[in-house]
Amino acid sequence: MGVSGCKRFFRLSFYIILFLSMLISSLANSAGNVSSEYKLKAALLYKLTKFVEWPADQQNKKVFGLCVLGDNPFDQLLETLESRKVAKKAIFVHYFELSEAVKDDCDLVFISYSKQAFLKSILENLKGKPVLTVGDSSGFSDQGGVIELTSGNRIGFKINIKRARENGLKIAAPLLQLATIVESQD
Repeated sequence: MGVSGCKRFFRLSFYIILFLSMLISSLANSAGNVSSEYKLKAALLYKLTKFVEWPADQQNKKVFGLCVLGDNPFDQLLETLESRKVAKKAIFVHYFELSEAVKDDCDLVFISYSKQAFLKSILENLKGKPVLTVGDSSGFSDQGGVIELTSGNRIGFKINIKRARENGLKIAAPLLQLATIVESQD
């Protein structure tokens, strides 16, 4: 990567961090019991959608389904995203306890840690569907999840590019440059 490429990369990183900071502060008012980690992760869920392209047949949908499967660590925070749009589509938030209840109207599914014991079968059921699967349990992307949010000194992410392709999703290069790329253990 040349000097201009590095400058562009750092500029993009700066704008992503700036955007997330502003989004977190706007979401913070409605996030009573939500940890600062999940405030950031809620903002990341929204921001990630800007770097993913769904298949053409999904782009005609009127609503973008943002779904949570299992325990909801976000409290009511995600509802504040319903005032925003993804690719000109209104966001609608759905919550599911059972994986069998996840509907076809989910474009992004955050799979809660509470579903860790069933993760492999859940991800296998969503394989090949135009769904961006996101989770924060350890090994999520290794087991076939598309994006794993990681924690530590800072929140990062791993991307399973093979599973993204199998699900018909295209992930933009700037996001791939910020991520750790993993392969499924299928």
